[in-house]
Amino acid sequence: MAINLVKGQRVGLDAGLTRLKVEMGWKVNPNAMPPYDLDASTFLLGENGQISNEFDFVFYGSPNKTTVNGEERPCSVDKSVLGSVDDLGDDDDDTGEGNEEIEVDLTKTSPSVKEILFTVSIYWTPSDEYTFYEEETYGKKYPNKPRMNYNFGQVRDAYIQIINAVNGEVICRYDLDEDFSTDKGVEFGRLYRRGAEWKFQAVGEAHKDGLEPICRKYASKFM
Repeated sequence: MAINLVKGQRVGLDAGLTRLKVEMGWKVNPNAMPPYDLDASTFLLGENGQISNEFDFVFYGSPNKTTVNGEERPCSVDKSVLGSVDDLGDDDDDTGEGNEEIEVDLTKTSPSVKEILFTVSIYWTPSDEYTFYEEETYGKKYPNKPRMNYNFGQVRDAYIQIINAVNGEVICRYDLDEDFSTDKGVEFGRLYRRGAEWKFQAVGEAHKDGLEPICRKYASKFM
């Protein structure tokens, strides 16, 4: 049975557990105003809490790619982390089931990697259709107002869960009950190594300005 975690709580993973799926999801609020997108990013951190090279930051724009089952996926340099496949506009699906899914193979993780951090950020995705929609329906001046309004207030019931990739069993889950309605980036959770053991921690740390301050925190020498 899956372990339900609260913010800050940690749980050890079984030694035989090596292939994981990290699923992050949410539901869209009925009054959310499109267009926006939420994207997962992963940071592979060393002993100093920083990425050691740009390929240890895995996100939709990663320069490092690999092909899996005919899909091109962003990946870490050691191929231990496969990022989510980004699809603009997929986040207006109200199912809340697995909006972003990242694959982790702990057997491939470089010994220098001590922590794998999972984050989600929201950003504005303008389109010609939305320009018309905004100006005609709301009479707002494009694009200033919507650029300021995009935050986690657009969604609800956010969660992260760790899944055994071999048998599909959910190992643990963290429902983010905190109020992130004014924030544009959130650290959902992290896997971290203590000796030969891997553990997971529910993090729930918010960043008002989205992905950029998270990058400054964990990838400062590449900024």
